[in-house]
Amino acid sequence: MKIKKLQIVGFKSFVDTTTVHIDHDITCVVGPNGCGKSNIVDAIKWCMGEQSPSRLRGKHMEDIIFSGAEGRGPHGFAEVTLTFDNRDGLAPAEYSEYAEIQVTRRLDRQGNSDYLINRTPVRLLDITNLFLWTGVGKRAYSIIEQGRIGFIVTSKPEDRRSMVEEAAGISKFRLSKRAAERKMDQTRQNLLRVTDIIGELERSLASLKRQAQKAERYKRYKKEMRDLDLWVASHRFLELRGQMGSVSACLSKASEDMQASRHAMIAKEASVEAERVSLLQRGSEVERGQTHAYELDNSVRQLEGLIRQQQDRQAALTERKDLANRELRQLEVQREGLHVEASTVRLSLSELEALETEAGQLLAEVEAELEIRKNAAEEADLALRNARAGLAEGRARVAGSEAVLEGYDARREEIRGRLERLQDELQGLTAREVEFKQQRGELEARTHGLRSGKSETAERHAEIEASLSTGKEALHHADSDVDALRETLAVTSSRLRSINEIHERFEGVGAGTQAVLTGYSSAAGDASRSGLVGLVADRLECAPEHVRALGAALGGALEYLLVSDTESALRAADYLAREEKGRATFLPRSPTGAPRVVPQFPTGMGIVSPLLSLLSYSHADDAWVRYLLFDVLVVDSLQTAARLHRDGFQGKLVTLDGQALLRDGAVVGGAKDESAAHLLRLKREIRELEESAASQGAALEQAIANQGRLRSGIAEGQAAIDSARVQAHDAELEILGAERDLRIVEMELQRIDDRRSEIARVEVEGRGALSQVDVDEGNSRRQLTDAEHDVTHAEEAVQVAESVLTTRRGVVEEQLTKATEVKVGATQSRERADRERSVIGQLDRAIAELDAREERLREDVAITDRDQGQAAGRILLHHGRLSETAHEAALARQALSSQRAGFDDAQTQLGVSEAALKQLRSSIDVQSAELNELTLREREISLSLEHLEEQVQDKHRVELAYVIGDHHARPVPGDEVTARAEELQRLVDRMGEINLTAIEEYEENAQRYEYLTGQRRDLEDALTKLDKAIRQMNRESRALFREAFAAINERFKRIFPMLFRGGKAELRLTDPQDILETGVEIVAQPPGKRLGSLELMSGGEKALTAVAMIFAIFQYKPSPFCLLDEVDAPLDEANIGRFAEAIQQMTDRSQFIIITHSKRTMEFADVLYGVTMEQPGVSKLVSVELRGDKRPISQAVEAAE
Repeated sequence: MKIKKLQIVGFKSFVDTTTVHIDHDITCVVGPNGCGKSNIVDAIKWCMGEQSPSRLRGKHMEDIIFSGAEGRGPHGFAEVTLTFDNRDGLAPAEYSEYAEIQVTRRLDRQGNSDYLINRTPVRLLDITNLFLWTGVGKRAYSIIEQGRIGFIVTSKPEDRRSMVEEAAGISKFRLSKRAAERKMDQTRQNLLRVTDIIGELERSLASLKRQAQKAERYKRYKKEMRDLDLWVASHRFLELRGQMGSVSACLSKASEDMQASRHAMIAKEASVEAERVSLLQRGSEVERGQTHAYELDNSVRQLEGLIRQQQDRQAALTERKDLANRELRQLEVQREGLHVEASTVRLSLSELEALETEAGQLLAEVEAELEIRKNAAEEADLALRNARAGLAEGRARVAGSEAVLEGYDARREEIRGRLERLQDELQGLTAREVEFKQQRGELEARTHGLRSGKSETAERHAEIEASLSTGKEALHHADSDVDALRETLAVTSSRLRSINEIHERFEGVGAGTQAVLTGYSSAAGDASRSGLVGLVADRLECAPEHVRALGAALGGALEYLLVSDTESALRAADYLAREEKGRATFLPRSPTGAPRVVPQFPTGMGIVSPLLSLLSYSHADDAWVRYLLFDVLVVDSLQTAARLHRDGFQGKLVTLDGQALLRDGAVVGGAKDESAAHLLRLKREIRELEESAASQGAALEQAIANQGRLRSGIAEGQAAIDSARVQAHDAELEILGAERDLRIVEMELQRIDDRRSEIARVEVEGRGALSQVDVDEGNSRRQLTDAEHDVTHAEEAVQVAESVLTTRRGVVEEQLTKATEVKVGATQSRERADRERSVIGQLDRAIAELDAREERLREDVAITDRDQGQAAGRILLHHGRLSETAHEAALARQALSSQRAGFDDAQTQLGVSEAALKQLRSSIDVQSAELNELTLREREISLSLEHLEEQVQDKHRVELAYVIGDHHARPVPGDEVTARAEELQRLVDRMGEINLTAIEEYEENAQRYEYLTGQRRDLEDALTKLDKAIRQMNRESRALFREAFAAINERFKRIFPMLFRGGKAELRLTDPQDILETGVEIVAQPPGKRLGSLELMSGGEKALTAVAMIFAIFQYKPSPFCLLDEVDAPLDEANIGRFAEAIQQMTDRSQFIIITHSKRTMEFADVLYGVTMEQPGVSKLVSVELRGDKRPISQAVEAAE
């Protein structure tokens, strides 16, 4: 079963799927410290079933799952798969047919763990059994971890023995032996419990038998009572059913009558409803008639109003026509006057037009000369305007230059003001910078303080959590203690209750004694009135070893009833005789008769003591105790008793085991009789159980109090954790707030720096701008001088142009005056002509207007005539419609009167119908009352039947209907049946309390007794078989261990000098007489040294000695593979060479996986795996096959890494 392949996913630092092919004889794994080499060893051990997190270098099993690294999140599970080559068939029988065996183990963060063999889910036990007998396993000698090589030498001999046991193949025997021993312990405990139960059953069977017989009698009585009760109930049921039939017939008849009345009422209601509907319809018709008559009357009034309206309109049209005719006549007169005036004006216009033509010719000549003069004046004016424009331009240049010069001063003041403001802002920025720096310091100090407080809170939280974890663990233990104590107390209390019940029922004593103890005292009222003191057995106490002796001495007297005097005894005996409850023996507390003289008791060998000296009892019981036991002597055996009797001792002799030699020489002996001692043991056991229950109860109360304190502590701790969490959260918020404020302050400081730089830049620009203003001002002053010179020249040109213009304008004015005179004359002529033309136009328009007005008036007259005709037609039409509508209104009034009369008749008929319906309803109410009465009677009978059925069901658990057939043919029960039922009830009442389950309990207990007796035999046989099997395993284990130890020792003696180049060593047993428990010591003497303690050897010598022992074991029983984790670390180069050569010699039988840092060891490897961490926390594997590789090992190592 060599390893072929190892596959790892999510295990420790191997987060990605990593496959290691181990199909060579020697495989080396190399890499720097901390890269995860040893995780490969842990993965193999974990997959083979390792359950201890500490052996996997962790605190919890979940620590093996990759927990995350920089840039890599945590993994959800860890999985390791080992593939074994099983071609040699070394696997157990169920897997021997597989050429490969694949073992897988998986664990997720929820703690779910899975084991698989060939992808089939299995148990951890199956994994363990797979590697038994093979020399491999999670803790076998085939896996040597870091530091374990030295442990082999320095460990205790008993621990070192396990390696030899593994090689000898007795580990499985040891496991089987432990399982057998655990099973034997369980079997013994079961046997003890079964024996106790059998004892209890033996004591309770007799009592249960008597109770079962009583229960049988009770059941016979109850059966007869049930028969009588069902007989009476059946006839009562039949009687009620007869009454039910009669009432049902009457109810049916009344229901039919009621139904007929209801049908009649429904028909009448329908008729009344129809009459109501008809009345409503008539009412609607009356309303419609009223509406129609009103509408017709309204129409008559409307038509009369329309006629009056048309008549008024016709009169207005006549008046309008008369007015139009009068206006037409006036227009004709006006038109004739206007035509005469127009002829006169046209004649005057012809004369004026001739004068206008002459004036126009003269004006044209004058205006031509004027135009010439104006052109000359305009040229002079243009020259003046040009001169003035030049002057204005010059003056504008002067004003502009002056304005620019004035702006320079304002600009200079503006720049200086801005620079001053910048200086003020700079001072403000400096003050704010100081303030913000102070705030920054305060915030940094506050943040540091808050972080320190947060760290302290976190530490306090961790301390509280640790304390809380400890408290929870203590609470878990306390809960376990409370549960255990409660269980123990429950067992004790249950046992105490059971024994108390047995004692209170006085089981094991005669029936008469039981009757007196249970019934007589209650009949008498109390114990003092009855004179009963108690049972003799209850008044005496002794040590457990003297119980059988006391039972033998008293015998049946243990069941004597102790009474206060003889009269009490007589009354009690009379009670038993009267009630026929058996017999009992009564002993007065002060017996009468001759006084008993205590004899002279002998002493010597075999004599224990007089029995009186071994008892404890009340002083008030001294008389009757001495009366019964005054001469009883306890001896060790019947032989001693016989000897004393022969020697003349006249008293009663009893032995410790319950045998007796009576005064007359009769011998009482044989098998042990526990019946007499049972009463004594029962009392003692009750007292012991009460004391045990009290102590257990006190311990339980103390444990519960401790549990409460722990719960309170945990609650306080949880509250403290919650408070710490709140404080931590608040501190985190304060830290975030302080950091946010700090960032804000830093941003403000940065803004201040940026603004200061900006101000410096602006100041430089401002100073440059001031210099530029001075330069620009000089240029502007030069431009002002040039502009003033140009203005002087322009003023001179303006004066010359003004003189020329004045002269030319004078000439133009003269010519203009002349032209004006001519133009005035012409204008006057034209205006007069225009006035005449205007008058002609006005006259023409007035004539046209008169014509248009005349036309409109004539059209108006025509329209008026037409409207008068239409009005006359409408009046005729409205008169016709008025006549028709008046006739229709009269007819509508007549119809309305008829409808109102019909409505009144219908309303009267509806009143009559409603009265009849009301009478019919009253009749139905009477019938309904009768029907309800019959229904109530039927319900009463039904309830009686139901009550009778329920009573039978509750009392006898049977349906009455099912048993009527058994009793209805029987005669009606009479008084004798009632008398018999009462007699049976009295018999049942006198029987007192009945244990109806006693029959089943007796049968069950009898069967259980037989079953438990068989179980006891089976358990005894099982103990015998287990003991035999353990002895057989011990014999085989001894033989195998001796054989393996001798063979390994011989090989160790050979290998040690080979590795050390001399010296000697051997293995010794610490206890050769106890092969099963002996330890194994190593005695070694390296060459050139004296034999001494292994502790004085160097680290390399210890390692080499351990290697010699491992190789000796491997030579005796080679393991399919061997895993060595930095075993060669303590060895020097020479020893490493010998170590590697020894490994190479064993590769024909075993496969070696070596984790090493030694290049010398690497030289012997067939394949080299390098483990690196390119990414922190994540292991990566690379491989280099060295077989046939001639490169130096250093190059190979570099290639692997």
